[in-house]
Amino acid sequence: MIRILLFTRSQKRGAQIHLPSKKRRVLTTYMLSGILMLSGIITPKAQTSEIVPNITTSGSFLGPYANTTRTYQMIIDDSQLTALSGKYLTSIAFRLPASASASWPATDATFPSYEIYLSDGVDPANRQLNFAANVVGTQTQVRSGSLMIPAGSLTTGTDPNAFSYVLTFNTPWQYNGTNLVIEIRHTGSNLTSSSIHAATTSASGYGSLFTACWQGTGNVLQGNFAFLQINSVDALGVKSVEIDLESSVYPNPAKEFLNIKSARSMAEFHIFNTSGRKIFSQKNNAETPQLNVSGLPKGNYILQMIDKDGNSQSVKFIKE
Repeated sequence: MIRILLFTRSQKRGAQIHLPSKKRRVLTTYMLSGILMLSGIITPKAQTSEIVPNITTSGSFLGPYANTTRTYQMIIDDSQLTALSGKYLTSIAFRLPASASASWPATDATFPSYEIYLSDGVDPANRQLNFAANVVGTQTQVRSGSLMIPAGSLTTGTDPNAFSYVLTFNTPWQYNGTNLVIEIRHTGSNLTSSSIHAATTSASGYGSLFTACWQGTGNVLQGNFAFLQINSVDALGVKSVEIDLESSVYPNPAKEFLNIKSARSMAEFHIFNTSGRKIFSQKNNAETPQLNVSGLPKGNYILQMIDKDGNSQSVKFIKE
């Protein structure tokens, strides 16, 4: 359940802020300088979602959930993503084709490595069978590591089927209204491949509004465009939304070290500047983690904490 956060005037600079579970607090419209603000960003609860392409057609494609090595690159024209402009993209999801007779996977599917990269891109009409040539500027890796998809995560029974399994990013990425490139690189799973719902290369809008290419062990080839849902939030660490947390982050402001206490079992931490660029990452191997922030310039930062189940929460802190 979502809860509104309240910070009272009695909380001083540098004091530990503890948020016990089930305690309701209301965020005041004015705050003392240096107070820690918590955002309610728990992926994959996105505030805005967009489905691409916005057409009705039948087709399928193996790429994202193939059981052998794949690189799959999707290019989307900016006209298809106007609702997401200025927002932070947090996750994507695919769905099974309507022809699927059973949910997938039958048992837990494991990908030893499943990486997702985001970037600006060329117009779909200018796509080349060369991944690097389709990227404009710098690619940002938003997901890394292994992937385990629990049995039955991708469901059937509707037409179209639901986007029932979400690929959550380790790092949110700010989308600024350009053509978007989503590139997936994975090593294949331990199970039989699963086709997903896709628009074929002859579908309306293919090659002008969206396009795709892929590679296995051979050459880069043109591919069907998988229907996907792109999820986003308005901002990182800025908006006050309701959330239920058991976390302490202190001291705030911090000079040398930032301490974290949580009822959750945390796996990793990332620090972003206020423009959304990741500037620090650390895996967690301690019961009470401590982050060395002494090397950061003075200013406001966002700490993203990811637990061992892949959920994340983001906290804004001040570096003195």
